[in-house]
Amino acid sequence: MNLSLRIGAGAFAFAIGASAFALTVPFTEDFDTDAANWRDAPGASTLDWFGAGGVDNGPYASGVFNFVNTQDEDTPILLRGQAGFNSSGGAFVGDWIDGGVTELSFFLRHDVGAPIDLFVRLATPGNFPAALAFIFTPTPSDEWTQISIPIDPSNPQFVSFSGSNFNTVFSNIGNIQIGAIVDGSLAGLDQEFRFDLDRVSIVPGPGGVALLALAGVAGMRRRR
Repeated sequence: MNLSLRIGAGAFAFAIGASAFALTVPFTEDFDTDAANWRDAPGASTLDWFGAGGVDNGPYASGVFNFVNTQDEDTPILLRGQAGFNSSGGAFVGDWIDGGVTELSFFLRHDVGAPIDLFVRLATPGNFPAALAFIFTPTPSDEWTQISIPIDPSNPQFVSFSGSNFNTVFSNIGNIQIGAIVDGSLAGLDQEFRFDLDRVSIVPGPGGVALLALAGVAGMRRRR
């Protein structure tokens, strides 16, 4: 079975019912006061929260993962921001196409001791279908690394849409899931590693920014 199918099959076990939220664009989750209901690998516990040590020494969220039950080329989810958990108050949940979202980015740090391959799974609130994006450059250990994914159907990072298509997935985003592709050095290793997360952001393109500015001016005029 290829990696995209294995990721889809593994993540589908955590399907969450759809909920109504309001997409907020632009939005950045800084984890200022807590972990904002982002959760760990199994989705059972909220991530740990630290008040300092993040990007620019600010706060950040963090989870642990043990590779003891993994095999080579397994694709475990490490960090979860999902509609069913009310992660970030649902600010990421909604129609990313109509919302003008052009990029998802975040900062990640881990202590595996060597670069690792990551992927991001962006799914509907029901957790299927999903867009699967590979991070082509391995993420180094022990330093904050910014990871960016252009939200564009021509982006070669998108290797699967679960048999669906770009428009179907991105018109109804509910779950952001960050995972790793296990290699032989990690498979079966009985050791906990930390995966730290900061500044999860969605931004509009230049046209979207202009529209948001016009909407703000119109709103001020109406209030006056």
